[in-house]
Order: sequence, then C-alpha cells, then structure tokens
Amino acid sequence: MYFSKKFFQIDSFKPIIDVILDVKTLFSPHVISRHVWIGEEDDTIIIKVVLPGFKKEHIDVRANEKELYIKAEKNVEGEFEEQYWRKYIEDGKIRIKGKISMPIVIEPESGKAKMDAGILTIKFKKKETGEKVPVD
Repeated sequence: MYFSKKFFQIDSFKPIIDVILDVKTLFSPHVISRHVWIGEEDDTIIIKVVLPGFKKEHIDVRANEKELYIKAEKNVEGEFEEQYWRKYIEDGKIRIKGKISMPIVIEPESGKAKMDAGILTIKFKKKETGEKVPVD
C-alpha cells in the first residue's frame, strides 16, 4: 500500500513547519502535505518525514540520484495505532511505502538518516552536474 495522492500535495505552511520540525533554510522549501518536508542548506538536501511510533529498526531507506524510497513496517501495538494507521494495516502490520522525487540530483552514497522523536531526517549531498564552461 502506498501513500495517498494527498500525501504528496504541496502545502503552504512553511513558517509553522519550520517551528515544528526545527529547520532553517535560505530558500522556500517544498512542504509535501504535513508528513514530508524537503529543503536544502548549502550543498545538502534535507528530507524530513513524520513517522510517529516507528523506530529506526522499522525503517528501510534507499536512494538513487533522482528518487528516494522509504519503507516503514511494524506490528500493530494497541487499539490507538489500529485506529490511527488503519488504512496502512495489512496482515496485522503497519506498512508504509513511498517514493519521493528529488528536486535536484543527489549523491546517494552520501546519504545519512536519523530517526528522532517520530521524525526521520535524511541528508544527501547535491551532485555536481554538467561540464565546466571556461570564462574569457
């Protein structure tokens, strides 16, 4: 089961998201619904995904130069989780899979991910592309 189309809609609540996710950027980042935030700092792309109740061992992150794949899976623990995640439950497990297209080419081997307080933060270095043009 994949995220719904609504999950990937652009939202316009940058100041609120900046406070909640504790981020600071020099440009206007992409806020993809209330669950995903994409921004940049210097030569780094930063992706934050809200996954409450998941731990780092529940999450699998893979990337290529243009896309990021996130899969989170865990057993349902209690009635609250069953109600909160009901559309993502299959065979007694909460399964979330998603693909995020990167706004810029990244270096997948530079990726670092950290899970803290229900927020998955992933960082990649931007890939230098193109040929150098001499200036006369």
